[in-house]
Amino acid sequence: MTRKENFLKTIRFDSPDHVPFGDENAIVSFSFEEIIKQENWTDRWGIDWKKELDGTVPFPKGNPLADLEKVKDYKFPNPETLQLSENTRNILEHVDKSNVILSGNMSYLLFERAWALTGLEPFMMDLYDYPDEVKYLLHEIAKYAKKVFLRYVDLGADMIGFSEDLGSQRALMISPVVFKEFLLPEYDFIFGDLVKNGILIHFHSCGCVDAIAGDLAEIGVSILNPVQAKANDLNKLKKDTYGKMALNGAVDTATILLGTPADVRNEVIRVMKILKPGGGYICAPDQYFPNFPQENMDMLKKTAKEFGKY
Repeated sequence: MTRKENFLKTIRFDSPDHVPFGDENAIVSFSFEEIIKQENWTDRWGIDWKKELDGTVPFPKGNPLADLEKVKDYKFPNPETLQLSENTRNILEHVDKSNVILSGNMSYLLFERAWALTGLEPFMMDLYDYPDEVKYLLHEIAKYAKKVFLRYVDLGADMIGFSEDLGSQRALMISPVVFKEFLLPEYDFIFGDLVKNGILIHFHSCGCVDAIAGDLAEIGVSILNPVQAKANDLNKLKKDTYGKMALNGAVDTATILLGTPADVRNEVIRVMKILKPGGGYICAPDQYFPNFPQENMDMLKKTAKEFGKY
């Protein structure tokens, strides 16, 4: 069984050979230019991005829609004008899709894009003070994202991936009720045609999302990552998503950073017991840091291989 075959069988709950460690190089990702840059810059939405620490991504600091009452005057960018770099064109020309899954990626999908435009605290208030304007804003962002993803499919993508952090360490950043009113219909709009045509949906959200994981599974999300171990109820996630949506991550980063190799081994075994049965689990840290102790990463991989066989 090739790494691609095993990965696909895993996320389809279809008798894989073993639990993959990460994607096992089964995924090749690409994106249009101007999706994200690792520097200080202003994007096509008018959002100012600032990079404050080495080794981290830039963060939105300038918000062009701070006054949501003016949303009808805002000019949304045109997704048809996004271009590929020469390097990305070369990747697409030479990728061997018999051995890998091709994924078109985007940063800041919907919730993240909306608050990057308005500012996080103002957006939270706008949900209650200007619900109609928020719904207008979210749908315009959704239309943009859908067109980007359809362009990726035209370029040969088998999967789409994106960032969309919805959780804090203890709970969703918005209530499940607000999530279902404002965000879930737009996700369904973005993903619907893709899912019908067999395109995989790789949904990245940090934080506690166990209250809505079942909703994401119901609309066709294929994989959820990074499944923060101490922010989510892993048993609930397994129950609510089994047979529908794979879970990627769930090995506690703090244990990898600060624990001993024995601690890491015990953590991997603990997570495997919950998430491995029946497939649908991809073993990985629940966050990545540049300075993981090598002996702990070696133990993570060794234990994942030892306990990951079906």
